[in-house]
Amino acid sequence: MRQKTRHEFCCTLLSLGFILSISPLQAGNNHYVNIHGGDVHFYGQVVNAACSVSADSREQTVQMGQVRSNEFRFLGDWEDPVPFQIKLEDCDTTVSQSAGVLFTGESDGKDPQVFKAGEGAGAAQGVGIGIFDAEGNLLIPDTTPVWYAPLQDGENVLSYIARYRATSTTVKAGDAGTEVWFNVVYQ
Repeated sequence: MRQKTRHEFCCTLLSLGFILSISPLQAGNNHYVNIHGGDVHFYGQVVNAACSVSADSREQTVQMGQVRSNEFRFLGDWEDPVPFQIKLEDCDTTVSQSAGVLFTGESDGKDPQVFKAGEGAGAAQGVGIGIFDAEGNLLIPDTTPVWYAPLQDGENVLSYIARYRATSTTVKAGDAGTEVWFNVVYQ
């Protein structure tokens, strides 16, 4: 085997050095630093629903007003009704012909037919909130609807009534609000 001359050896080193000096530049274009920046959560569903819930019905507030605690004279007394509505849009009766609403939330510990009213240290005691459908049926928390409204193509309005109810023989004043969620159920 022939030995390389000094000139050939220097040229080989020079060529190797040139290749090495180019490689970091090329590698720099493909060099990435990966630092965790957070997470993205995607929530959603694909459903075969006859309607969509109107934007103003999705996050609504029902003003129950002020009721004096001494107006509840007996266990089970109801106070004045407060109407509210859930609007449905873009309804298609070829998908479903009727809709009802399932209301969910925390029921009152003394009267499971109504929702618990009030939270925390300043909460009212001995009172809950009942919801009635357009036919006057009391809608028990977390129970499927007993009444379904017939749908028409386009917009539909489902009417409901909320009422305070005495769940104890003594009602104490305080915050009597609650949070209730709903799902539209189609037939």
